[in-house]
Amino acid sequence: MTSQRLLLLSLLLLLFSVPAWAGDGAVLHGIGAVSSSMGGAGVALPNDALGALNGNPALLAKLGGHRMEFSTEFAKAKNAVSSTVHVSVPGSPGFDVSGRTEDGGRVSVIPAFAWTHHSAQTSAAYGMGFLGLAGFGSDYPQDPSNPILAPQPHGFGRVFSSYTMLKIPVAFAWQATPRLAIGLAFDAARETLESDPAGFAAPDCSGSPANPTCFVPRVNTDSAFGYGGQVGILWEVTPTFNVGASYNSKLSFSSFDWNSSHANPLRADFGTARQIRFKLDAPASATVGIGWKPTQNLEIAIDGKRIAYGDTAGFGTSGIDAQGNSKGLGWKNITVLAAGVQWRPSPRLALRAGYNRSENPIPDALTFGSVEAPAVFKNHACVGLGFAVYKNLEANLALYRAFKNSGTGPFLSPSGPVPGTHVTTEMTLDSALMTLSFRL
Repeated sequence: MTSQRLLLLSLLLLLFSVPAWAGDGAVLHGIGAVSSSMGGAGVALPNDALGALNGNPALLAKLGGHRMEFSTEFAKAKNAVSSTVHVSVPGSPGFDVSGRTEDGGRVSVIPAFAWTHHSAQTSAAYGMGFLGLAGFGSDYPQDPSNPILAPQPHGFGRVFSSYTMLKIPVAFAWQATPRLAIGLAFDAARETLESDPAGFAAPDCSGSPANPTCFVPRVNTDSAFGYGGQVGILWEVTPTFNVGASYNSKLSFSSFDWNSSHANPLRADFGTARQIRFKLDAPASATVGIGWKPTQNLEIAIDGKRIAYGDTAGFGTSGIDAQGNSKGLGWKNITVLAAGVQWRPSPRLALRAGYNRSENPIPDALTFGSVEAPAVFKNHACVGLGFAVYKNLEANLALYRAFKNSGTGPFLSPSGPVPGTHVTTEMTLDSALMTLSFRL
């Protein structure tokens, strides 16, 4: 198969992949088996093309020759939502109605592709990639025993969401001095979103303002295109100690625009056309880290990252606008710490391990809005290995677990928290990756 056909196949797989359940908020903690097995650390450690294109384009200056990498991740999230509503009864203390429902979600397939080139005769390097980078999703059946999933208009009814984001970096790197490399990248991107119900849309309500009956519309899959950029540096302080830094700008997307319909059967406009719009950008991030090689066979990477969800349209804003639409998810900025180690007991074998610690971007008070956008992970434990299959082919494998975490908050209405209610979302994630690296 020619390189052009391989490139086309990779793009098609990425465009039609199912949702990713990510780890640092909505963003995967690493791309490819090498980066993922080291906890996502490596902004100062040039190990692979996928990690360089995603984390720091300056690393391309240290990757010699012609490289192609194909990666597939298989991720399985275990989600659950539980809720409680206190029912008041005149003349008595009342009673609670509670229920818990598990997600019937599928295994997500998350592909990635990278191509880089660096000739030994030049100080310049370049490359491009197709990176399945971010996503979230949920798939809960209607459940009358669980108040939040009770049939509309009493609850949301069945809840399904699917968000994916593909980043396409075109990167250039330059060895400016013997110790300093500089990298730049232009990022094109595509995102898709489907939501049932569309929790960000104003509900169709009838009845009195004091006691309304509301139904929430749904939207099918729509896509939006965006753009952004990256800049990075790699400084070789000594032959065994590197310092790296990178900045990924916000990816600015066009708005999603859906042709939906009014959902309330008690209104005269039931079933008539309705347009829904929502804008969801991808957050900027800044990363600094070190890469240390205490011996010829041992490499250690430690990174610190700041992800600016709170400053991003769709993610950061919260509340209701004048038309009754949600302004956003209300996520906050988070700090991520990552550490990884790679040991080569022989030239043909590499063993890797890593850990990733992320803050939860969803405030407990806004857990109600995270039922369709669950992203409450904190801790990832990662392992992996790489082995030389042939002279120019290395296979890399990785496993990681994002340990169970949860958030709890009240039901929310346009007037604020609803007394006597609470909702809890829980998530656990297991993932397996395989990356094939060709070096020509």
